Amino acid sequence: AVEITNEDGVFFVKGDWLLKLVQTVNFDDSESLQYFQNVLISSGVIDALREAGIEEHDTVNLYDIEFDFVE
Repeated sequence: AVEITNEDGVFFVKGDWLLKLVQTVNFDDSESLQYFQNVLISSGVIDALREAGIEEHDTVNLYDIEFDFVE
């Protein structure tokens, strides 16, 4: 399960398993980044963000890793 909070348009996503995932991903490597994106989709994190009201180009924060939400 993940917890999503929206603070001034920044969507903070937290979950124990998510922290472990973020720590293992090499964000400078395209394959590792693609794996990370696939896990967010398959685990339901992206759907949960949509349900929380995220929109294109809003900021997502996962344990100090920040990126723009793009469909």
